[in-house]
Amino acid sequence: MGSTGRLLLAVAAASVVWSRATIAACEGPPAAPSGAAEAPAGAEEAFARGERARRARRWEEAEASYRAAWAAEPRPEFAGELGLCELALGRFRDAAEHLREALLYPETLAAAARRRFSEGLERAEREVSSATVAVSRPEAEVFLDGRRIGRGQATYFVYLDPGRHEARGRLDGYVEDTYPFEAQRGRESMIGLHLEAKPPPPAAAPVAPVPAAAAPAAPSGPSAGTVFRIGGIALTAVGVALGTGFSVAAAVRAGEAEAQAAQIRERNGAAACLSKAYTEPCGVLLETNDAHDTLKAAAWGSFLGAGVVGAVALSSLLWAPEPGKRAVRAAPLAAAQGGGVIFSGSW
Repeated sequence: MGSTGRLLLAVAAASVVWSRATIAACEGPPAAPSGAAEAPAGAEEAFARGERARRARRWEEAEASYRAAWAAEPRPEFAGELGLCELALGRFRDAAEHLREALLYPETLAAAARRRFSEGLERAEREVSSATVAVSRPEAEVFLDGRRIGRGQATYFVYLDPGRHEARGRLDGYVEDTYPFEAQRGRESMIGLHLEAKPPPPAAAPVAPVPAAAAPAAPSGPSAGTVFRIGGIALTAVGVALGTGFSVAAAVRAGEAEAQAAQIRERNGAAACLSKAYTEPCGVLLETNDAHDTLKAAAWGSFLGAGVVGAVALSSLLWAPEPGKRAVRAAPLAAAQGGGVIFSGSW
């Protein structure tokens, strides 16, 4: 899915309170080693440098050292300590990304580290926005504000600075879809990108012989009943297209929810969500299921509306009025956000 971010201003007293709170978070006890294999010596040395810099409150140096450790060996505790230091430096979006990465597998963390990282993530998410981008063609490239965020997935989750943004999907042979939206601090945006195949190029029309001039005929046009039926059929087609789009998006969310649930069950069985340790992944699963239900209801509503309009249009065969004296024209109109019919003339 460039943009203009909004600068967050605060009074001096509030800045002092926030600085003390984030420094305290970064000064907490470091994450205990997990049961995973030991990191390379380079990663351990970088992490040790980060610990020394953190104790001396040299936050920039600590952030650089933790980042080097994370790059050498992406262990959850390295990402968590990096995220807490970014939080202390006011880099909220980076902090949210690294803290969320650290909490993807909470069972690998010590209880104290898990608590510190969870509290830090809550504070970071209050200062940024987030977006879940679903695309109807997983093989499409997905861009956000002109920056490529991935290819080969049905959904993407990203953190954003509050403000105006635009998501875009691109795939050869398909019409690009764009979705502009306003990201609000502390809230998530649900974005759907639906890519439709490009129509084939029109065939060259054969050259017809020029007929002999005929006497001018009186203006004529379709009857009002014909116009009504054309409009009804056009609206029915638009309703079916919208219902299909919503159905595709709902299927994407259903697949995502099934994958998330399977991952949770694989780690701790069917009762995983009863444990406080799985609050974060189970909350994400609940939001995915809610989005699926909303999209499914929208699809059924579109199909039902299309059916009603189509039935009324067909029934006009019984009660359509006689054609008027002047021509009446109807032009169907369809767009990504809806559709309709433009009428001109009199009847």
